[in-house]
Amino acid sequence: MKKAQLAMETMNGAAVNPPYEEFEPLCNWQHGRETLVVHLPAFKKEQLKIQINNLRTLKISGERPLEATKSSRFIKTIKIPRDCNAKEIRANFADGLLYIVMPKKDSLTPKQEQPPQLQNSKVNENSTPESSHDQATKLPTLAKTEKATQKIASHNDANLSKNVAQDSRLKSLKMMASNVVVVAVVAACLGAYIMYSFRSLYVED
Repeated sequence: MKKAQLAMETMNGAAVNPPYEEFEPLCNWQHGRETLVVHLPAFKKEQLKIQINNLRTLKISGERPLEATKSSRFIKTIKIPRDCNAKEIRANFADGLLYIVMPKKDSLTPKQEQPPQLQNSKVNENSTPESSHDQATKLPTLAKTEKATQKIASHNDANLSKNVAQDSRLKSLKMMASNVVVVAVVAACLGAYIMYSFRSLYVED
């Protein structure tokens, strides 16, 4: 009875064994992390597959037959560097070596300096009281009182216009925030939908 049970377990164990052998290919970088070289001496070009997803992940996989019922395969994923242009990645396979070229992005243009508008406005504001003061000294006392009254009225009007401008700015900011939330939700849904979608990369000879 024990011999029969042992034979049954051996048969079941043989059936459970996978029909393939997985391995980790040798990889190295050339030209300062611009070209990834994968050593695949026993593979052919049609047995390899290279894919890039929207999360800037490079997936390299391959499978070749070993025996009548077994095969050798591998799967390797690599994070694409930030300074790499993912749309310009190309692959070339020759003499058992897979070359994946990852060209770098162009240098970013420097930011343009903003004109000092605030400084000019401050100079104009500071110069206004001085000129008004010089004019007021030449007028009688009654004229000074009338001018002071006009200045207070204009100051109140300016404060009122500033408050109105701030209220309108707050309303516009609230509307922009709600629009950003809607766009973020839509983008999250689309990102979840295409997160694991890959595009295949053609392997050149």
